[in-house]
Amino acid sequence: MKKLTSLAGLTLAIAIAACSGETAANGNGAGAGDAEADTSQNWSEVVSKTEAGGYRMGKPDAPVQIVEFASLTCGACGNFSDTAFDPLVENYVSQGLVNFEIRNFVRDPLDLSAALLSRCNGADPYFGITERMFANQAEMFNTVQSADQTQLQQLATPAAVQSGAAFVGFAEAAGLIDFVGSMGISGAAARQCLTDPAGRQELEEMRNQAINQYNVPGTPTFLINGEVVPNVTTWAQLEPRIQELLQ
Repeated sequence: MKKLTSLAGLTLAIAIAACSGETAANGNGAGAGDAEADTSQNWSEVVSKTEAGGYRMGKPDAPVQIVEFASLTCGACGNFSDTAFDPLVENYVSQGLVNFEIRNFVRDPLDLSAALLSRCNGADPYFGITERMFANQAEMFNTVQSADQTQLQQLATPAAVQSGAAFVGFAEAAGLIDFVGSMGISGAAARQCLTDPAGRQELEEMRNQAINQYNVPGTPTFLINGEVVPNVTTWAQLEPRIQELLQ
């Protein structure tokens, strides 16, 4: 894989259409078997960073553990967020039946910029910021596409990437710095996150793991209890798998 210090591996084109692919892996995940809800607390309020670098919501030892490899510039991921997030959280995560982790799978410079901002304030606000970014996809695309495209192309220089100026430029062009400002991330904090090499390295390593360990072909791709679930990209396809495992 190319390092994120070079944009050679990340297209400057912003993909708006569906961005998923079929997986080569098989398996539906290990069964949970007659799982019972745990109503001792609202488990959707428990959010932590995982060893893999993602953010997880829910009871750590929930019987069904779901990971979504997601891109903030992926239309299919946006559609999944719109239809799945509320029922997943309310009916399964809050009940201690499922935990849900998002691992950013960056595909382009705008995606990388958005991912850095979504992770800027750590675990607690991560899901709220991420869901609002998905809801803001159309506005984000319209804004960046109306920006000076020549100027955006000039951000692909090695020096701009190395310094993080490229990602500040994309975030500004897409209106994302002002957008996250309404969620408690100041302009100074946003620019600091966008130019943080450690944050970019973490996202690169998460992408590399997704490709090398799980053969992730596109987004969204899901793991259930550690196994890739093929041909599942929508809530209508995922929920029956959850229900089957909880029986």
